[in-house]
Amino acid sequence: MPYLYREDISIADAAIEVNSKTLEGVFIDAGKALTNTMIENLDDIDQIKKIEIDVSSDQIDLLLYEFLEQLVILKDSDRLIFNKFDIKINKSKELHKLEATLYGEEINHDKHELCADVKAVTLHKFKLFKEGNEWKATLILDI
Repeated sequence: MPYLYREDISIADAAIEVNSKTLEGVFIDAGKALTNTMIENLDDIDQIKKIEIDVSSDQIDLLLYEFLEQLVILKDSDRLIFNKFDIKINKSKELHKLEATLYGEEINHDKHELCADVKAVTLHKFKLFKEGNEWKATLILDI
């Protein structure tokens, strides 16, 4: 599995470590890890809803933060969860832009085994960096 889930920060936090050979891969795996914190089995999510989002930031790590926050917002506002992410990241002189297509469905309590309700992504110990040939991210979720 390309991410590691650890629930050892406190009773109200979950720590996640993600690594991937590509920048887009780290975003995809972070999205899956966030969803997997809330839903026991990602395979239980049918890809019947398709949502497109755009996010931008002048810092690459904050681009990941904004992307993950959008997933939390969609969960809270529209009760949507996702298990497939098509990600495209472009960088201009001063701005990183993410275009994402998200695939999933509405939360169904009869179908999805719920684990924790992610309230927010925190900036505490939030990191995104490249080490050698691999991108790595660490994040803490407020649950």
